[in-house]
Amino acid sequence: MEATLSTQLTQQIVETLKTICDHDINFIDIDGRIRASTDPERVGGYHVGGHEAARSGRIVTIEQDDPARELRHGINMPIRFHGKTVAVIGITGPPAELRRYADLAQRLTLLLLREHEMDAHTYDIRTQTSHLVRALTDGETVNTEFLQQVLQKNGLTDDGARWRTVIIQMKTAGGRPLMAVETAIQGAIDRLGSSLSAFLYPGQFRLLLPDARFAGRAELLRALAAQYPDTLQIAVGSARRLLRQDRSCRAAELALRSLEPGQNYAVYESMRMELLLGSVAPDVGTAYLEKCLQGLDAEDKALLAVYFAEDQSLQQTAAHFYLHKNTLQYRLGRIRARCGLDPRAFRDGCVLYTALCLERMRAAGPKPPAPAEAPLQPE
Repeated sequence: MEATLSTQLTQQIVETLKTICDHDINFIDIDGRIRASTDPERVGGYHVGGHEAARSGRIVTIEQDDPARELRHGINMPIRFHGKTVAVIGITGPPAELRRYADLAQRLTLLLLREHEMDAHTYDIRTQTSHLVRALTDGETVNTEFLQQVLQKNGLTDDGARWRTVIIQMKTAGGRPLMAVETAIQGAIDRLGSSLSAFLYPGQFRLLLPDARFAGRAELLRALAAQYPDTLQIAVGSARRLLRQDRSCRAAELALRSLEPGQNYAVYESMRMELLLGSVAPDVGTAYLEKCLQGLDAEDKALLAVYFAEDQSLQQTAAHFYLHKNTLQYRLGRIRARCGLDPRAFRDGCVLYTALCLERMRAAGPKPPAPAEAPLQPE
């Protein structure tokens, strides 16, 4: 990829990045040469910090100017594309001020590189595979010849076996370098083997995995989720034929929305009530929430979430909020007065718990389809 980068593209990248931070930007190749810069005098020069960032694969910070070594203070961020470092983005200025731009600068650079790859119609294996994954998971019509061609290039065949869509969603950088998280994801995908993958900007990987492969290597996905509990959410869809991965993808999206606070890994088959809630028509869901939760504020809902998570234990819930049990009883009574449902009563508690689950799922992702379009029926 690095060799195909035109001067026009590298200059476009530095000029785009300058609009977000108003500091001079350098696009540095892996040999330390400045390919493009918002400071024209630096183009063609050697960049010590950039070369070190390319060699180490880590962000290199230069705290102070050093004229003797032709160093200028700033930060230098390696850009990994298709699993390898292809360039370094250097931003000139006080490092303490520039660190807040690091994540965004990396993301924008990757976006421009991916757009360039598509616009140039460089239909290599990765690009074709990415297009196929997107088409299959979005339910688009796929040309049979193209499908077989991509499978063959990836050493795979469609023998009628079942596949699963796996969604790996990046929430934040979690205090870790963004590139390190993406590298860990790509490493896990490579270890899974026998799969097709695509990246959807700004932070989602979609992976098509044969069901037999998932059954034998699911621990790799669980380990990845455990490694980045505050950064990643991973959901595994239902087992479907390869040409019906739109159904598996929608099942994975449902599993993603079903995650409770503190969870970041879900498999479609592990869901229970979420299967019903995921098929609720938007207008019906809105009416149910208005009927059950009307009058409750965020504090009331937070209290109920813990109360139900503690199996309606007054003692455990009171301890969680550092409340006296009588105070907790008063707040539960106030909730009953506000919405007409008593969370301490079994039937009313079930209604409120269901409403909270539905509200959480709706807030976590796009609205579910109408029941007639639901992908969860057997094939």
